[in-house]
Amino acid sequence: MIVNNKNGLAAYKAKCFIDCTGDADLIKLVGASYQSGNHNRVNQPVSLRFDMAGIDFERFHAYMRSLGNDQYKYFAMNTPGMKDIIRKAYENGVLTEQDACYFQAFGIPGRPDGMNFNCPELTTKENVVDAEFMTQKQLEGKKAIMRLRKFLRDYIPGFENAYITSIAQLVGFRESRRIEAEYMLTIEDVLTYRKFPDGIAASHYPVDVHGVDDVSLGLKYQHDVPADEQYWEVPFRVMIPKTLDNVLTAGRCAGMDFRAQSAARIQPTCRSMGEAAGIAAAMAVKNEAVRFNEIDGTAVRRSIRLPDKF
Repeated sequence: MIVNNKNGLAAYKAKCFIDCTGDADLIKLVGASYQSGNHNRVNQPVSLRFDMAGIDFERFHAYMRSLGNDQYKYFAMNTPGMKDIIRKAYENGVLTEQDACYFQAFGIPGRPDGMNFNCPELTTKENVVDAEFMTQKQLEGKKAIMRLRKFLRDYIPGFENAYITSIAQLVGFRESRRIEAEYMLTIEDVLTYRKFPDGIAASHYPVDVHGVDDVSLGLKYQHDVPADEQYWEVPFRVMIPKTLDNVLTAGRCAGMDFRAQSAARIQPTCRSMGEAAGIAAAMAVKNEAVRFNEIDGTAVRRSIRLPDKF
């Protein structure tokens, strides 16, 4: 593998590689197959997150209670009264239509006067992993953040003296490239709470597609599953590219269909995939075998559950 860093160009050799780029960059560069986007090949919307501090949470919480919302340090478009406030700001020219399409914020542990904003959400296209597109969205996102700052200061009590403390260095992608894997996790696997012998991650996170397309194609969760079994698993095989022997892909670019990926892309699940990939790579090197499709996924699962047995 050829890399370019502060020392210039350098070549690295290894028995195996793990692609944790999120965008399957290594998979693309070596010419392996992948998917991207929905049935129209359009990716989920992108976002540029930011933080604010200097918030008077006593005033903010009192205001939220007056709207009928009792959740402390959280608000979004679906909290009582918020849609009307956002609509008023749009009508007054403070926010654009795109600004008003998605709004969500959370408190930050350890920062009593701060919030993190999961917005602005920006428009998307086919192949968001494009340098020109990323630059364009970075500029659009920063302009939108300035509008959101004005909206919060002018319309939300408790934010009068709030200020921006940080803006994400890069536009955030929810979905881009997804590898063609030995097994492709499907929306049916998620909705039926499917378990796998080589399951290396478990989750109850729901299908979470951003955008206007139908999320589940009319499919519903299987409600006759007992409450303590209402979780689904990610099998080890979703990390193994079909056409490569010595590469694993962990994270949101693993082998999943568009809708299943929206449930599996969150950080706890991605971290679990990374742990499993590291264990499998160690097994491959230890056993002098670099064909990951020959690695026993059930052994990887056992090692995660019983790490002292590895």
